[in-house]
Amino acid sequence: MARWWRGLPATIRFVVRAALLMAAFCSVLYYPYGDDSLAGRMFSRYLALVARISGGCLSLFDPHVQVAGTFITGRHALQIVLDCAALDALALFAATVLAFPAAVRVKLIGLGAGILIISGFNVLRIVILYVVGTKSPEIFDFLHEDVMALLIVLVSVGCFAIWASRARNSSTRLATHATSPV
Repeated sequence: MARWWRGLPATIRFVVRAALLMAAFCSVLYYPYGDDSLAGRMFSRYLALVARISGGCLSLFDPHVQVAGTFITGRHALQIVLDCAALDALALFAATVLAFPAAVRVKLIGLGAGILIISGFNVLRIVILYVVGTKSPEIFDFLHEDVMALLIVLVSVGCFAIWASRARNSSTRLATHATSPV
């Protein structure tokens, strides 16, 4: 079996590993946990954290903004739910980075940077949706469900593409350096 697996093209091995990791991550994310379970409490705390950070950013230009748990209120009300937390985009990014053939250190650095970028974009997305909700509520649903959902996935894919390019270049430099005569 191992010989058969290694005989497959590297691209096929990457896609299969990434798909299996993504399936595992989605199973964890979307399992119907009870509110009192450890996972349910962790997700609730994460959603409240996203709401606090987003509300903190919003309060810089709207003094009416208040945050209570996962609710952001002010001139427009938002509730941060699982689909608003960018966890699926983070799972996509993590699955592809972990499946990619690179050194563990390079993967960890990539994961850290990508998680920060995607999470930062998600906060920006929530801020934009709040502003749109106050200024142009007629386009809120379209922006929320179509445009921003696509953008967060594109940011995730873009982060992976940039990281993979750099990871590949760094491993090529290391391999060239290791085989160079001294």
